Amino acid sequence: MRRGHVLASAAFAAAALGASERAEAQVKTFHLDRLEVPGAPDDGIALFRPVTQQRSIFYGQLAVGYSLRPLKVKNITTDNSVLGRTSRTSVIQDQFTIYGSAGFQLLDRATVGVTFPWSPLQTGGNPNYGPGDVQGPGSTKTTLISAGGPSAGDLRLDFRGTIVRTDDRKSAFGAQLSVFAPTGTNTNFGSDGSTGAMVMFTGEHTVKFITLAANMGVHFRPRHAINNPNGGSGLGIGNEWRWALGGFIPIKDGKYRIGGTFFGSTGIESDNIIGDTFFTKQNTPIEWQAEGRMKFGPSDHWWVGAGGGSRLFVNAYGAPDFRIVALLGTYIPILDSEASSPERKAELRARRRSEHASDRDNDGIPDDIDACPDVAEDHLGNDPSDGCPMPPDRDGDGIPDQFDKCPDAPEDKDGVDDGDGCPEDDADSDGIPDAQDACPKEPGQKNTDPKKNGCPTFIKVEGNVVRILQQVHFATGSAVILPESFPMLQEITNLLKSNKGIKKMSVEGHTDNRGPADLNKKLSAGRAASVAAWLAQHGVEQSRLESHGYGLEKPIEPNETDAGRAANRRVEFKIVDEEDSNKVGK
Repeated sequence: MRRGHVLASAAFAAAALGASERAEAQVKTFHLDRLEVPGAPDDGIALFRPVTQQRSIFYGQLAVGYSLRPLKVKNITTDNSVLGRTSRTSVIQDQFTIYGSAGFQLLDRATVGVTFPWSPLQTGGNPNYGPGDVQGPGSTKTTLISAGGPSAGDLRLDFRGTIVRTDDRKSAFGAQLSVFAPTGTNTNFGSDGSTGAMVMFTGEHTVKFITLAANMGVHFRPRHAINNPNGGSGLGIGNEWRWALGGFIPIKDGKYRIGGTFFGSTGIESDNIIGDTFFTKQNTPIEWQAEGRMKFGPSDHWWVGAGGGSRLFVNAYGAPDFRIVALLGTYIPILDSEASSPERKAELRARRRSEHASDRDNDGIPDDIDACPDVAEDHLGNDPSDGCPMPPDRDGDGIPDQFDKCPDAPEDKDGVDDGDGCPEDDADSDGIPDAQDACPKEPGQKNTDPKKNGCPTFIKVEGNVVRILQQVHFATGSAVILPESFPMLQEITNLLKSNKGIKKMSVEGHTDNRGPADLNKKLSAGRAASVAAWLAQHGVEQSRLESHGYGLEKPIEPNETDAGRAANRRVEFKIVDEEDSNKVGK
């Protein structure tokens, strides 16, 4: 009798084990990763933008990402007995994914693209259900899944369009339809198993130096369930509301870009299979992502970027404890609608000439496209067919005579006042040749140290600030300048006289915090005005000067010490308007 019981128990255990293995092999899962990488040249890592290249292009991008613990045990069961005997915290522990994207941007309005995610590495495992009473869909007690990789995701086809855009391209609004083809593996969290779709609206607006962008839409997905979500212990997946909000800051005319994005989703339906998904913890993943990218290569047609982030607020499915993404992309023009090459320009002009008749200067360029219809083109210069001859340049220094202050003496192109057309031997007129002058734009004295030769003693120009190496000294409690400060003020006078490109200098007075604020402000304003008046009396045009008093409002050191208060009692000299002396045609 005992032997019979043992054999029966063994047979039952073997059957149960076989049934578990079959269930794990056959159970259909869903697409777990909540990151949808857009892939186009101006998009973010997680944010679609209603932006297109002005020329039609073909683009491609390859991104690689790693997610840590994107699916927790608590996401799929709340059964205390299961949680108590399960040592692992995650069902999917590691997920390494490659996102390949390619597509076209057409007519400065439309984007058609495709993205395919593939996870070559994925690790994890089932909770220890044991003999627990977790009820899964139908009559099964548990839903055993396959957690290992590799897994393939669903192919995403994007049809995107920019509907409205301002002329300055600072604001835009668009819409898109994404279709998900069931091309992935639906037994280990790669595929949803059947066709899905996402309808989304995109918008952005640039405010000063930052571009704000947003996405919002609905993802229509097939329903899936693990364990018994309708009974309060499981995870159900269905249609979802998706959103994203972010900002981007371009640096150096867009050569570099930094940005950040918040993105997430939540379920929008419920039934007796998937349970309630609307804003429930396990169905509302939210993530943040910080990112940066750089353009490089010929015409900046290549880009490389990276980003990192994690989940926010809740432990929801698909939102990992940590996510990192790196990407590389490029694009190439496919329809050159612009006349960018000389051959193309000549071809367009020849066609226009055949369509027009009048040509008053007989240079072969019709008057309605001739920039100089009464002066014949000489077919020289950067644009030999614009209708205008090259302007006269007697000394051949590249600066037209009309802008050349020395039309018969070529500019020496030494980086000092190269825009005036005159060669300079001593630009600041301090008696020290520019070749030996360490400060060729700042009048100074001779010095045996080559690094100081020709440099002023009391001042130093640093960008738009004239740094003084000693303070302006005044009589106590007044705006009367003490004679010991005259040599330093004379150096500022000499600087302004020799640099006519400095159109406006601001003299700004400051005090420490001792005494009433209103009296300090009045005293600082008087002292700044006194300094400006001294400069004007010594040959600086009054129109090039302005003065301001700030009192104790802008300290540069703490006022708690004598040294700090002394530093705060100061006069500053700032260049607020300056012409580029190397620019031609002022």
